[in-house]
Amino acid sequence: MIGMKGQATIEYLVLLSVAIIIALVIFGFMGWIPGMAGSIRERQSKMYWGSTYPLAIRDYKGTTTGLILLIQNVGDSKVIVREISAGGNTTTITGSYQLLPGEQKQYTATQTVCGPVGSTFEFGNVSITYDVVDGISGNLLAGDRPLVGRCAS
Repeated sequence: MIGMKGQATIEYLVLLSVAIIIALVIFGFMGWIPGMAGSIRERQSKMYWGSTYPLAIRDYKGTTTGLILLIQNVGDSKVIVREISAGGNTTTITGSYQLLPGEQKQYTATQTVCGPVGSTFEFGNVSITYDVVDGISGNLLAGDRPLVGRCAS
């Protein structure tokens, strides 16, 4: 029995520390710790916008000159992108750039700009107005999730 005096206390502290570590990991994944879940939210945003139909945002980047979007037509009709709205700002796309089925093009929403390089951005209320060639005009693709990322140069 000599030498076993602090065993219960040490076991208690070890179990407590394991529980705290598990709780911190869970809180981090749920976004309760600032900065820890940023990349997770960005990946979720990219996965969501990469799966929208009939236009998918395959990649995006926020810069000081605008929001750059790589948009792909995943539908089976030709479309023309007319407007891109994000964060309460709308950019009208000039020109008649048709997107064939499966084709992707880069668009810049010049009215939606990012903060300083390295800071995080979150643009909500994202929508794309488009026309179907030889079909219905003024279609609206409105997303349920914001575009999340880090500002680049």
